[in-house]
Amino acid sequence: MKKQKFLKNLIFLIIFLSAISPHLVPQQETPITIEKVSGDVYCLYGQGGNIGILKGESALLVVDSQYARTADEVMKAIGELSSQKIQYLINTHYHGDHTQGNPILGRDARIISHKNCKASLLALLKPEETAESVGAPQETFEEEMTLEVDGETVRLLYFGPGHTSGDTVVLFGKAKVIHAGDLFFHGLPPYIDVKDGSDTKNWIVTIEKLVAAYPDFKVIPGHGKVTEMEEFSRLADYLKYLRKEVAAAIKEGKTREQAQETIDLTPFSDIEDQGEFLTKKANIGWVFDEMTRK
Repeated sequence: MKKQKFLKNLIFLIIFLSAISPHLVPQQETPITIEKVSGDVYCLYGQGGNIGILKGESALLVVDSQYARTADEVMKAIGELSSQKIQYLINTHYHGDHTQGNPILGRDARIISHKNCKASLLALLKPEETAESVGAPQETFEEEMTLEVDGETVRLLYFGPGHTSGDTVVLFGKAKVIHAGDLFFHGLPPYIDVKDGSDTKNWIVTIEKLVAAYPDFKVIPGHGKVTEMEEFSRLADYLKYLRKEVAAAIKEGKTREQAQETIDLTPFSDIEDQGEFLTKKANIGWVFDEMTRK
């Protein structure tokens, strides 16, 4: 019995570490492409989280950095878009598929994040690593920070914990674009980082605030294709449904596994499982863990 529990915990740990440090497992090769979103804002797709790029006349502002192993290719692609240097590198949160490229992309930049993002990143440092070697943010903020880049006002906003404890929303006012980081998984089940203090209740509130305040903005998700705010709202509906169904299962005395087997998520068939980790069944389990967390 103890051996089975140990193996179960070990498997969960391996899966969890794979999520926050995706370089630990083989990744599917994805070509790097850049799409113009609106105005001077672009989205770079590749391996890992989507990268936002503000192409100013004298400088670049970049949101997230994907993986260390693809950072040189990403820099080459950005260089083909603009010959200007990266002045600012913003991290939306601490996960490796959004921050591992920091030492390369942020080499000549001010690296900025929410204070909780930096704290979570530093908590994962290996003995041989330093804050500088992993490209940890040099500057942090608590609620809001504003940057001016060649006529574009960029606001960094923190609404409280959601996907993680330190999610930053990047708002490009002139271009009418939001980079939501992993507060938005478009068309696939979101990862819910319970260990880092995720809060799906507040996550829903954050989405609804953004959709209400910026209904005509384009949104760059952390994963998936650039889309409209209406699709962002769809994720809030999904999280609401999850919380309602999981709360009912807990009230009925069901276990985590029973909740995963009995909750029906067919109303959200447009949200498609990705491999064996990012699944709707996993979402049920993570919301269960979050709602029973002490």
